[in-house]
Amino acid sequence: MLSTGHTGDVSLHLEGIEFMNKIAALCSIVFLGSAVAANATVITYDGSASGGLSASATFTTSAGVLQLVLTNTTAGSAIISSGQAISGISFVLSNAPGTLGTTTASGQMGNVSGSGVVTDISGSPSRFLGTSPGSFNISGSDITLDVLGGGMPTEMIAPCVSYTGTTCNTTGTYTSVNNGFQNFIPYTIGPGTFTLDLSGVSANTTISSVDFYFGTANSPTPIAGCVTQNPPPITPEPSSLLLMGTGILGAAGLFYRRLGSGEVKDK
Repeated sequence: MLSTGHTGDVSLHLEGIEFMNKIAALCSIVFLGSAVAANATVITYDGSASGGLSASATFTTSAGVLQLVLTNTTAGSAIISSGQAISGISFVLSNAPGTLGTTTASGQMGNVSGSGVVTDISGSPSRFLGTSPGSFNISGSDITLDVLGGGMPTEMIAPCVSYTGTTCNTTGTYTSVNNGFQNFIPYTIGPGTFTLDLSGVSANTTISSVDFYFGTANSPTPIAGCVTQNPPPITPEPSSLLLMGTGILGAAGLFYRRLGSGEVKDK
C-alpha cells in the first residue's frame, strides 16, 4: 500500500511516466510514418485515341517489386470490336531492372457470346507474361508484355461490363459488340494485375515511355501514355529526422532534470 504522505511524489512519478509514454508514442508515429511513406512510388499513365481506344496503367515500385495494373478504360457500352481490347504494353524503367524472379498475373477471365453476354471463367492473363504464344521481354531497361503471337490472340483486356459505384462488374452484356468479338475468347474482363520481382527495382524507380497496344494485328500502332498521377516518393531527409529525434529526447531529459531539482511541483 502507498503511504498517503508521499502522494505528491507518486503523482509526479506517474506524470513522468505518462509524459515519457507520450514521447515514445510520438517517436513511433514519426519514424513509422516516414518508413511507410518511403516504401513505394505510384505512377499512373493514361492513353487514348479515336476509335474508342482508352487505357490506364498504374505502376507501383517498391524494394525488388514492380506491380502493374492495366485497365481498359473504354466504357463497356462503347466496345464494338476486338480492336478495342488491350493486347500489350511497353515501358522503360529509370534504372536497370536487375535479375528477374517470380512473375504473377491475375484478373477475371470471361467468355463473350456473339450477342455480347459475358460469363466469368477461371484462369489468368498469363500470356502477357510469356505463356506461349504470348511474349514477355526485358531488353536493357525496356519491358514489353503482350498476348500476340502465333495462333488466335486471347486474354486481351476488355473493359468492365459496367460499374456499380467504383466496383467493376465483370458479368452482364456488352450491348454494342459485333459477332466477331467472340472469336478471341477468353478475355480479361476488367483490370489485369502483373507483378514482377526485379532485384534492381526500388521505391525510387520511375517509369517512362509507356505505350499501349490494342487489337489483334501483329504490329499494332502504339498509343502513347501520358502521366496523370506521379507523386514523388516522400523520403524525409536524415538530418531532419535526427533533429526531430534529438528535440524529443531533449525535451524528455529536461523534464526529468526539472523533476529531480523540484522545479516541477505537485498541484
